[in-house]
Amino acid sequence: MPWRYGNNKKNQGYHPKRFIFGNFVPLLHIMEYKFVRFITVLFFLVFCCNISLFAQGKVIVKTSPSVENMMQDFIFYGKSNEAIKAWRIQIITTDDRREMEIARAKFISLYPDIPEEWKHVVPYYQVRVGAFENKNKMMPFLLELKKIFPASTPVYDQIQKRNLVYK
Repeated sequence: MPWRYGNNKKNQGYHPKRFIFGNFVPLLHIMEYKFVRFITVLFFLVFCCNISLFAQGKVIVKTSPSVENMMQDFIFYGKSNEAIKAWRIQIITTDDRREMEIARAKFISLYPDIPEEWKHVVPYYQVRVGAFENKNKMMPFLLELKKIFPASTPVYDQIQKRNLVYK
């Protein structure tokens, strides 16, 4: 006698939807389903592995001469450009040059190892000190400077890489 769904007389016949979506699937069909799924997964794994094995060779990119020239210019500019954006501390901004020179001399006497520079942005003279990659490295030094130079403020500036302070 063939296998049938249900125990009552209404469900004695073969119903394809019930066979596929029902809760009671024969063991043979479960095994067939798992085998088909295993073969499918195995096929995709082998296929993917073969693609990755064939892609292990040397890659050659052909470009036009204009793109090559732009890449060479980009590399040259990156090697020659030593300036980066970084943080400095501006200890004084004044229109009196003597006052600026006094503050600068005081800073140099207290911190001889830290780089400093002054700028004349008409009509003001500015003294900027230090060179920090990020604000977190700059903040402890700023708090220390505020005790001596209360007008100290952080500024974001173009800085030569060799001037960076590593604390």
